[in-house]
Amino acid sequence: MRVLIIQIVFLLFPLFVAAQPAPKNIGGRVLEGSDHAHAHPLVGANIYWAGTTLGTVSDTSGYFTIDLSAESNLLVISFAGFNADTVEVINNDFIEVTLFQNLEIEQVEIVKRWKTTTITLLDPMKAEILGEKELMKAACCNLSESFETNASVDVSFTDAITGTKQIQMLGLAGPYSQITRENMPDIRGLSAIYGMEYIPGTWIESIQLNKGTGSVVNGFESIAGQINVELRKPETADRVFLNVYGNEDSRIEANLNLAKKVSENLSTGILIHARTQRTEMDRNNDGFMDKPVGDQYILLNRWKLSDYHGWESQIGLKATFNSVKGGQMGFSETRNKDLWGMEMETRRLESWLKIGKVFENNPTQSIGMQFSGVNHDQQSVFGLRDYTGLQNSGYANIIFQSQPSVYHTYKVGASFQYDYFREHLDSLRFNREEFVPGAFIEYAFSPNDNVDIVAGLRGDYHNNYGFFATPRLHVRYTPAERSVFRLSVGRGQRTASILAENNTVMASSRNIIILQQNNGNPYGLNEEIAWNFGANFTQKFTMDYREGVITADLYHTRFVNQVVVDRDENPQQVLFYNLDGESFSTSFQVQFDYEVLRRLDARLAYRWYHVQTNYIFGILDKPMVSPHRAFMNLAYSTRNHWMFDYTVQWQSAKRIPSTASNPETYRINETSPDFFLMNAQITKQWREKFDVYVGVENILDFRQENPIIAADDPFGPYFDASLTWGPIFGRMVYAGIRLRIK
Repeated sequence: MRVLIIQIVFLLFPLFVAAQPAPKNIGGRVLEGSDHAHAHPLVGANIYWAGTTLGTVSDTSGYFTIDLSAESNLLVISFAGFNADTVEVINNDFIEVTLFQNLEIEQVEIVKRWKTTTITLLDPMKAEILGEKELMKAACCNLSESFETNASVDVSFTDAITGTKQIQMLGLAGPYSQITRENMPDIRGLSAIYGMEYIPGTWIESIQLNKGTGSVVNGFESIAGQINVELRKPETADRVFLNVYGNEDSRIEANLNLAKKVSENLSTGILIHARTQRTEMDRNNDGFMDKPVGDQYILLNRWKLSDYHGWESQIGLKATFNSVKGGQMGFSETRNKDLWGMEMETRRLESWLKIGKVFENNPTQSIGMQFSGVNHDQQSVFGLRDYTGLQNSGYANIIFQSQPSVYHTYKVGASFQYDYFREHLDSLRFNREEFVPGAFIEYAFSPNDNVDIVAGLRGDYHNNYGFFATPRLHVRYTPAERSVFRLSVGRGQRTASILAENNTVMASSRNIIILQQNNGNPYGLNEEIAWNFGANFTQKFTMDYREGVITADLYHTRFVNQVVVDRDENPQQVLFYNLDGESFSTSFQVQFDYEVLRRLDARLAYRWYHVQTNYIFGILDKPMVSPHRAFMNLAYSTRNHWMFDYTVQWQSAKRIPSTASNPETYRINETSPDFFLMNAQITKQWREKFDVYVGVENILDFRQENPIIAADDPFGPYFDASLTWGPIFGRMVYAGIRLRIK
């Protein structure tokens, strides 16, 4: 009964509160009109200190906050089509400015061309912000496909059956990166692998990508980094946005985004996604479908309420239905038991609530509350193996922020995470219930414009693992105006959902063996604990009147505890056991972004990984990880709105788990070849209202030969479709349209 009550409470009262403004030194509001009593907020007004590059913009309610400058006390407020205003700042009082339209202006020419991906110089935590135009460089049908033009995230297929794409950051699998939706926990637990397919690409407004451990405010689970997804906001989105996509693999999908301003303070948005793929295809003639067939439907509705007194709230509901079938040709239509088949059906319900308040009498203080709930139900069959999973989760977080002086800002708060899991794998049963209450404090010290220090500490109590502390530190130093050094160090901890996170091994005949300890922990295994150390440098420059940026970063992740996934001990088994020895990942990346010619942007990058783990028989490189990767993206746009995008990457050889004890017919090489992948897309836009795009993925038609071991004997002991290191289905042509109504 206690479990049922908790589940109901969290499902009815999900969560989240935004009200987490970055540390600023003075606040204000920008209005338009001549009568303050009826003035409207001016969204997107430019606010900057005269004679400096330090600036910000007003939010959807007209509010802004900005760091004080040692170089100027004159604050300039401007907006296209309005007369600018300059305010002399004498103290830290709240500033309210009203701008009036300039009726003499007949034409405004925009000379600033915003980059599709930006890196802020002001934040102590390095963040790559991928904007909407970056996501439109490729098909980006869902979140897992949104990083094709990004050098920091590796995208690969999990296996040759499900067609699921997974990501890697810093050489570590996707579950080691904390994935949030608007700073709320989102993809974790049973959705760790497939959950990225449940966020359609056209729903995404922007993505914030942070390497290393993030803020303690967002929890303790981040180890490799954090990916935060911002969806289209009902108060700022187009009234209608339609995207229709199709490719030669018979995949057709449509996305419809609707937004309506119900009143001055109330707005709502409805996001609809539908996808279908019905034709079985087998290009490599191994008797198995290259991609599964099936349907997916996702619906999201949320409401946003705000007023002029600093209050904001949001409530939302999202429902997902996903059904796919894969395996041998003919299985999806006949479901013949003599054919090896995969079936998976997922029903997922999410809800959340956000409440935030910025205090009018002291705009440097705010309070926010976050609530969310998830019900995830998955039923699946892999050949003769049945797997079902149920997850009920609830999350609550309250944050108070204050800036007692110009140099000091702090956040304090408390959180609670609840998870209930019930998993069945054939005759095995794995049930677990986790309670994790916690509290945190984060302190930011900014003695001047060149130095920022953010130190965070949280303490949590897990009902299985007991009390643990999570310290994190971020430092930013600016030796010159456009140069930034950053350092970070922090601890992360998580519970591994070993079956959901390694669903790929179910596409094989491997016996799943868990070397448990009688400790009462989930699966009888210890929690995963790691320390992450990072250093990065960013240099922005202007050459020949065009802007560029060079970034270089080095990260090292070292595990204290880890659940080792061992596919090398025996090719007919996969072992799960606690780490005994070393496990680490070292990552180095350098990237160069520059506008080579007017409207021609180039991105060049090189990435190196050194990832090793101690297995039963010794230390080995982590399998399916390419140590070297070279990357180039070119994007060109014409004055008449033609856009051309081209991406090429080279991946070095990867280690493959050993199959040496298999019969010779069913052995494969212990390393993959290196290979190139090329993608291209052409888009034509009319008045930012209608787009037509055509693209080609994997132009060179490169494929992994014989991706399924023992495809001729799928019910035999040597069948394995999980050793996937490259593309399965070669070249693919797609096309689509986008329609906007402002």
